[in-house]
Amino acid sequence: MGPRTTTRVTRRSVIERLAGVGGAVGVAALAGCTEGMGEGEDGPEDDDQESLTDADDVDPDDEGWVEEWDDVDVIELEGETDEGWIGRRPAVIDGETNPDLALLEGHEYEFVWTNGDGEAHNLAVWDDEGPIVSTAFEDEEGATTEIVVQATDEMEQYLCETHEAEMSGGIEIRSE
Repeated sequence: MGPRTTTRVTRRSVIERLAGVGGAVGVAALAGCTEGMGEGEDGPEDDDQESLTDADDVDPDDEGWVEEWDDVDVIELEGETDEGWIGRRPAVIDGETNPDLALLEGHEYEFVWTNGDGEAHNLAVWDDEGPIVSTAFEDEEGATTEIVVQATDEMEQYLCETHEAEMSGGIEIRSE
C-alpha cells in the first residue's frame, strides 16, 4: 500500500464546518470515520487533532483517462449503507466501491443513483465548505434519482449526507 497524504485539522474546525451544513447529522456522520492513529499511538492526541484524508488525494488513474472519461455524460451509482456507492457506469467505475470520479471542468454530467437497500440516502456534491448541490432523500429500495451538474473546480467529493463515513468518493476536476 503506497503512502497516503493527510491534512492535519483540529476537531473543532471540522465540527464548526459541519455545524454550518448539517449540525448534528454531520457530527453524527463524522463519528468513527477518521483514519487510524500514527505509529504507537493508542488514542487521540493531547491537542485533540485528528487526521482526515485530504480531498487533493483524489487520483483517478491517469493512464487511459482520455479514453475512459472523455466522452462520459452519465455517471450511475447504486447506494447501500453497508457497501457504499457502487459504480455502475461508466465502465471504468463499474463494480468499484466509492469510486473517485474524473470530471472535465465546465462539462455537464447527469448523476443517476439507485437506492440499493431501502435506507434513506441522497447524493450531494460538496466543495471544501459544504454542499454545492444535492438530491432529495430517497428511502424506497430500487428507486432511482437523477441530478444534472456542471463540473466546477470547487467540487471535491460526492457523498450521502446521512452515511458520509460509508458513502463518499472523491472528485477530481480536470481541464480540457
